[in-house]
Amino acid sequence: MPTIQSSYPARPAAAYEGMAADQDPATIVSRTVETTDGIAFGRAAFQGTRDDGIAAAGSVFRGIVLADRNARPNASGTDLFAKGETAPVMVRGTVWVVSATAANAGGPAYVTAAGAVTATASGNTLIPGALFDTSGSAGGLVRLRLN
Repeated sequence: MPTIQSSYPARPAAAYEGMAADQDPATIVSRTVETTDGIAFGRAAFQGTRDDGIAAAGSVFRGIVLADRNARPNASGTDLFAKGETAPVMVRGTVWVVSATAANAGGPAYVTAAGAVTATASGNTLIPGALFDTSGSAGGLVRLRLN
């Protein structure tokens, strides 16, 4: 069997996309992924066609897909839930996300049509009650508080 990983960092990452940020009370629901290409960890989930379904794009924001290290590996090697799988979706609480733009603590959060979280209002959809809990640069990890 070939070696899968032969080197390790001195310290693990402090956080990763889709990780619950703290132990504060949170509301997490289970939803079935309807998008053909799946939905990645830490990305926005939108209302799917079924009541219990979610999609990677849409007009009704439903929450952020949480990471699950027990999820089945997929052919692309990315961390995601495939179509038909059940994904945990945080609807209230604090989660680590990658911000598409620079973000400031206390600022409102928006979501792009592609499901990325951003601080830019223009052309994007407001995430109701969501605020950035930490500041960060574009492409960096930030804490997103869903109220």
